[in-house]
Amino acid sequence: MSISTRLYSVNIAIKNRRSILYKLPGLVLLSAICLSVSAAQLYRYKNEQGVLVLTQTLPAEYASKGYEILNEKGRLIKVVPPALSPEKIAERDAAIEKERLANIEKQKQDKIDEELKLLYSHPNDAVRVLERRLLDFKGLIEVKHAKIKGLQTQITDEEATAAARERRGLSVTEESLNKIANLQKEILRNKTDIDELNQDITRLLVEFDEKIKRLEVITEQVATDYPALLEGLKTAPTPTQENASDAETKP
Repeated sequence: MSISTRLYSVNIAIKNRRSILYKLPGLVLLSAICLSVSAAQLYRYKNEQGVLVLTQTLPAEYASKGYEILNEKGRLIKVVPPALSPEKIAERDAAIEKERLANIEKQKQDKIDEELKLLYSHPNDAVRVLERRLLDFKGLIEVKHAKIKGLQTQITDEEATAAARERRGLSVTEESLNKIANLQKEILRNKTDIDELNQDITRLLVEFDEKIKRLEVITEQVATDYPALLEGLKTAPTPTQENASDAETKP
């Protein structure tokens, strides 16, 4: 090979190397751009026409309407729901508050249930306690009725004494009138006490009715003694009947 031919080959090789070196930065930049595009996340949303759109950027006007985020392989990685309206926010907050209050009530009920199970192993235990409490109230009422009858007897005696004085032409003494008035006031106080005791009985029945029915639920056992107790209360004399003998004497 001649010298001129060798020089020509060397020049061609040098030019080729320079061309490759000149193109290399562009190739690197192009590769970086392609890699950036392929690694970027994608956004999928519906436009104003209701058509699904897939883009690399999310227009601001669609951010509040809900969208999906996909990775470079098109796999769904996150769903962003639409922003709530003021009405929906109010509904959500109301539901959260309702659930919170329900949890508080449940905690209270759980505590009550635990206390009930500590006090009564069976609903009939509560029935027996109720029966004893009712007997206590009945005893107190009977004492009040006995007092009223005694006071009525005293009034009758005092009125008889006053009538006897009037038949003899004498006036009834102030002391006798005051005594009768005080006895009538005492009768009224005892009647008021009886009314309050009957109200206490009503509250007691309501309280234990709730306890017994709840015990049946949490113990899964039946209060077999309860119906008989309730039936006995129906056939017992009413406060009106018991007070009938006291109605003759009024202040």
